[in-house]
Amino acid sequence: MICRHYQTCPGCPLIDETYDTQRLLKGGRLRDALSWYPQLHLKDIPEVQAATHTEAYRHRLKLPVDVQKDGVSVGLYHPRTHAVLDTPDCPVLVGPLRSALGVVRDWLKDRRGVHAIDLRYADATGALQLVIACDGASLKGGKAAVKELRERLPALSSVAVSMADPERKRVMGRSPEIIDGDPFIVEGIGEARYRLHPGAFFQSDPRNAAQLHAIVREMVGDAQTVLDLYAGVGAYALALAPGRKRVVAVEEVPQAARAAREMAPDNVEVVTSKVEDLDFREPFDVAILNPARRGSDLSTLARVAQLAERIVYVSCGPEALARDLDVLAAYGMRVQAIRPIDLFPQTSEVETVVHLTRGSPLTTWAVHGGRATGPTQNGGVSGAVGQAREALALVVHDPGSRGFAPGARWERLGVVASHALIRLQLDAPVEVPLRLFAQRGHPVAGHDPRTARFFAEKAGLQRPFVHITRADRARAPLHGDLVQALISLGAESLLERLDVGP
Repeated sequence: MICRHYQTCPGCPLIDETYDTQRLLKGGRLRDALSWYPQLHLKDIPEVQAATHTEAYRHRLKLPVDVQKDGVSVGLYHPRTHAVLDTPDCPVLVGPLRSALGVVRDWLKDRRGVHAIDLRYADATGALQLVIACDGASLKGGKAAVKELRERLPALSSVAVSMADPERKRVMGRSPEIIDGDPFIVEGIGEARYRLHPGAFFQSDPRNAAQLHAIVREMVGDAQTVLDLYAGVGAYALALAPGRKRVVAVEEVPQAARAAREMAPDNVEVVTSKVEDLDFREPFDVAILNPARRGSDLSTLARVAQLAERIVYVSCGPEALARDLDVLAAYGMRVQAIRPIDLFPQTSEVETVVHLTRGSPLTTWAVHGGRATGPTQNGGVSGAVGQAREALALVVHDPGSRGFAPGARWERLGVVASHALIRLQLDAPVEVPLRLFAQRGHPVAGHDPRTARFFAEKAGLQRPFVHITRADRARAPLHGDLVQALISLGAESLLERLDVGP
């Protein structure tokens, strides 16, 4: 792909690579993530299925806007200066979207107070939808200005205004409200049709998404009862509905749930709820898990493993996927097939669909000198099984370089995002010295409520960062989720000093 902006725009980091090389790199990222969990024995990963279109594929853009006296810039932020780049001819945008961007960009002249735009093109209907993030949710010229734009751009059938983030930490605003036109546009994947309200999540390229849906449909098979979690506007629930006895879609965003409900046939029930709060007790033949990039959570995975005989997990984050497959294995859901597919050419992102069926729970496995266990079996602590002799912990803030605590002597191995990774030589259960650390203002990362959100969002850490490295004669490599946490927190160099398995 040829792009005159590639030297400054960060949007396509793999643009210099051939497409075959891009797919190899994406597959390598997936294999690397899975390799931190050697107990899962997931080695034979098929090659990444190619996208149907490698350029002119994006049907939606969400970009910052900079309105100056001498012109308008619409594009990503420059990685060093943070200035808004101007990329109206971006080659990954589908043709009608690129053409529409030129019209919108020209219309934005002199419209100060616009922070960002969200412009979408529906392949199934040809309709355009625009969300304008404005300071104070106030657009200069109001509805009259929008009508002027729609006269210039007849395909623009839905326009909303949202409240721009005053701190500019988020590109898009919140609470979009229709200012002119229809409340939604209609898009399709295959035969299914969906209502997309302003800001709704949907696949970037519906044409390529048909391949993804085909994989999901194949793995769901002839299941008669389907539980679709993180359902969004009902992408899988509506597509899978024909011929099924019952499909239940769970989605927490009210507008997305309403959109799914409005298009649902009689055999589809849409529940507006956080997936974490679901309280189903009836069994399902199969559950579809389609979480955001950060993956699912421990309690949801445990409940789904009890409810469904099979699981189809659709992931856009290989690292979170690997972590969640490890948890599901502990509850007896074992991987039967893995199918990676490319939905975002020119980037390192890779989508992965995994089919899991019920088998034997993986609660312990062999390590040097004994056995090890994961975080689901020991109060959130992973590592060697037996009388603990040595442990690693990441504690909040820095307690110093070394010292003594009840039942342990300890040393700091390194600083991780202003926190401390410590090694403890134990004469008592690990909880004993860690209790003193907490009392002195150094609670364990992932266990402290005040910092739990930071570690969950930045490092994918969903449990206490505590690992028993040595118990009796057993020596256990650092568990995969903790390895990934250190990498995410910029402490990859510390791994050279630790036993991390692969």
